[in-house]
Amino acid sequence: MDLETAISERRSVRAFLPEPVPEPTLRSIFERAQRAPSWCNIQPWRAWIASGETRAHLAAAMSRAAMNDPPSPDVPFPVDYPEPYATHRRACGRALYEAMGVARDDAAARQAAWLRNFVAFDAPHIAIVGVDKRFDLYAALDVGCWLQTVLLLARSEGVSACAQASLSLYPSVSRSALGIPDDIKILFGIALGYEDPAAAANACRTTRDPIESNVVFK
Repeated sequence: MDLETAISERRSVRAFLPEPVPEPTLRSIFERAQRAPSWCNIQPWRAWIASGETRAHLAAAMSRAAMNDPPSPDVPFPVDYPEPYATHRRACGRALYEAMGVARDDAAARQAAWLRNFVAFDAPHIAIVGVDKRFDLYAALDVGCWLQTVLLLARSEGVSACAQASLSLYPSVSRSALGIPDDIKILFGIALGYEDPAAAANACRTTRDPIESNVVFK
């Protein structure tokens, strides 16, 4: 698959088939992502990829935490979304819930949909991604470059993915399940696997603003 196709076809997939991705394919994706750019070539991204029994244990523990414990992310989520960001956020949520047929006033269905985050939408592989706690914004930018590289490489291999901030909400769970050291700040997770094309959630599509909303040419 060429780069243009991978960019245009990449999207967040929220329901997966149980079939695992072959380990050589996963390894190839993450090996090639090592070529992502970083400030002074520090390569600050750190990732733990759970499969099989480890993945099942992580998802079960994450689900229990989501149902019983208050979130305690290493990096707090934004509280307020000023415009135009609030409009984008609401449109994204509306598109997803409409695709799933979940009504705005159906609290039980919305809660069930939210809890699906913590099993990584049944993806057979879960990556937990972090960065050294001694770094701040510049290293986070580097990890963002790496993440996009991973997502595009995955798409080029026919592997679907969803980057998930929700998987950072209970860092103690990930540290316990995966042996992540305390000096790593957990930023997000990635669900990885093969898309379930019959799942309603995967009919969701989001839009993009015209370039003039984000880029200025002088």
